[in-house]
Amino acid sequence: MNIIVLGAGEVGKQLAYTLCNKDNSIVVVDSSLKLLNRLKDKLDIMAINGDCANFSVLLNAGVKNADLLIATTGNDSSNILACQIAKHFNVKKTICRLSTDDYFSKKHNYTPASLGVDALIFPEDECIKRIIGVLEYNIIVEKVAFKYSKAQITAIRIPRSSPLSGVRINDFPDTALLSKIRFSAMLRDQKLITPHGDTIFAVGDEVYIAGDKDSIDSIISFADPNCSQVKDIIIIGATRIGRNLSKKLIKIGYNVRLIEESAKKGEELLNELGEDLMVIHGDPTDGDVLDEAGVSSCDAFISTSDDDEENILTCILAKKMGAQKVITITNKGEYVDIVPGISGIDCGFSPRLVAVNSVLNLLGTETARVHAILQRASAYVYELNVKETSPICGKKLSDYVRTLPVTLSLIIRGDEMIPATGELRLETGDQVVAIATPHNIKHLETHFKKKRLFEL
Repeated sequence: MNIIVLGAGEVGKQLAYTLCNKDNSIVVVDSSLKLLNRLKDKLDIMAINGDCANFSVLLNAGVKNADLLIATTGNDSSNILACQIAKHFNVKKTICRLSTDDYFSKKHNYTPASLGVDALIFPEDECIKRIIGVLEYNIIVEKVAFKYSKAQITAIRIPRSSPLSGVRINDFPDTALLSKIRFSAMLRDQKLITPHGDTIFAVGDEVYIAGDKDSIDSIISFADPNCSQVKDIIIIGATRIGRNLSKKLIKIGYNVRLIEESAKKGEELLNELGEDLMVIHGDPTDGDVLDEAGVSSCDAFISTSDDDEENILTCILAKKMGAQKVITITNKGEYVDIVPGISGIDCGFSPRLVAVNSVLNLLGTETARVHAILQRASAYVYELNVKETSPICGKKLSDYVRTLPVTLSLIIRGDEMIPATGELRLETGDQVVAIATPHNIKHLETHFKKKRLFEL
């Protein structure tokens, strides 16, 4: 596939890393020669230096022969214009990153398609969805959703005094519940483990559970019988994410307090939301300001400023002062791998990584594709398609327990979600979900089709 990626920033860079393989020809366009050179040093790509919305630059990038154009720059107008140019040359699919959908109007039938855009991604909006997803219970640290609404993968951190601590998977007391879920992967001391029947849970383990929501909720109740739902939330920063997150949380019914250093921004947000929101004016890294906001009694503390260092610092401080759960936004790619290892921070979300996941969800493949890049671990959620010629087709999963490099998580069969357990036999058309590293997926894919689409 001939793919053009516009923008060599965090989103474009990660997409280039993920999609670059022998079956894809990647061209990356950016106005920064420095960013392009960094990519060229590590990947076998073509780099074009220039304006991503410039007609001549796109011609030079090979837009006439492109199958896919992904516009990921931070400029909405440039992304839209680039998609228009691509459609002029009949590029099969265009994906456009935007900060808002104000460019379109359903009322006047002015749709994305009118501007040559096949699919839209909104990183900030998707990031907010993920934050809200982990607020349901304190022990949830990450969630992965699927188009099939009943299927999900939820990661929980096993708390102190948990009944799950010290329990071997095969000895889990509720066998009926165990048959409905899969313990897909586990993070222990920042190392990814593939759990088996003899694996014993320990305090601090981050366990990825696959299944339907009701069954996962039952596991959560068992893992932490005293687990309370989040009610009182403190948000740092009247950024786009901070503002929109505040609005959504208030609408859902949460009690929200927002700390903003700029009196003007705080006043604007207060005027917009009125009495439903409490705004505290002050420096979020000041302990007295956090104390005034009631950090010691809050259920969740979320830092959404544009400064990663400030986000991390305020979260660590809030945790020490008594916040039950702290969540940070990270904008720089360097912090994506660092945040999971900081003990004082419960969750970290990167709008850039969320944007990459949104793009990946829009791409289909013959055999396998990356559904999501995990926020907490250096691993991927893969979706693999079972073909009639797949070696694993028609075989019982129990026959593969010791031969597969990972634990299969879910099976999507038509309109049905099936846990990947027991005597289940895979059928043609099944979609298999698994958490794996790029190394493991090479082995796993041989059971589905010898030809590998992704070589990460």
